[in-house]
Amino acid sequence: MAAPAPRPRASGGGGTPLIMLGIVLALVTAVLVLFLTTSGGGAGGKTETVVVAAQNLSAGTVLSTDQSGGNYARVSDVFHVEHLPADAVPADALTYSSTGTLDSALNNQIVTAPFMAGDILRRNDGRMAALGSGPAKSLTNHNPAGLPAGDVLVALHAGDSSGMQIGAQEGDHVDILATECVNSPTTHGNCQVAQTTIQNLTIYMISGGVLYVAVSHQDALVLKLLVETAKLDLVLRKPGDTSNVTTQPIDTAWIISHFGFTPP
Repeated sequence: MAAPAPRPRASGGGGTPLIMLGIVLALVTAVLVLFLTTSGGGAGGKTETVVVAAQNLSAGTVLSTDQSGGNYARVSDVFHVEHLPADAVPADALTYSSTGTLDSALNNQIVTAPFMAGDILRRNDGRMAALGSGPAKSLTNHNPAGLPAGDVLVALHAGDSSGMQIGAQEGDHVDILATECVNSPTTHGNCQVAQTTIQNLTIYMISGGVLYVAVSHQDALVLKLLVETAKLDLVLRKPGDTSNVTTQPIDTAWIISHFGFTPP
């Protein structure tokens, strides 16, 4: 009697098709992601060409196509072109078309509010304005935002009295103290009276021992008379303190009475 034929052994490779299918799906997914992120597929891949500040720009910087140094900066040095995702670009961003168009648009513009590196330039950007018809080196171009419409600049010489030399910096706020000669029956022969006058003035600029402050036309007249007739000093305010204060005029009689001075 013949021995029964051996049964064929079951194959151990039944999982191979599933493994191959997993590999194929992984490859398809990777290709799809790569396409969407690098080939512009989908809305998220669209980019726009914008103009961006290449460095920090302070107020008072004058943009020029051919000058640099001092208050001047060459347009091509301080702005450059970047390609950004469309959804990261503001609706009012200035659309770049050509270098010549950009130079023409920015030439003789003055920065009135600081730009930070990476800031996107906007159409009709409020951080700059036309230099205007005045001379390029005019003090009015130093910080146009610090000279409100209707105000004028008045020069105060720091050397006029020791109290004018308080180490104030541009942008500091100061009050002006004045000692004036006031003749009246109560002065008893000593006419000197000290009082706080114009308050909360912003120092627009300091140059060569001269402090420039922006004031109204009326206060400019007040300062003119004070400069010509009184001894002036400045007091420096704490940043953020813009309150108006009321002070009592002080003369020699007040000092004697208040502090109890008596003859020796």
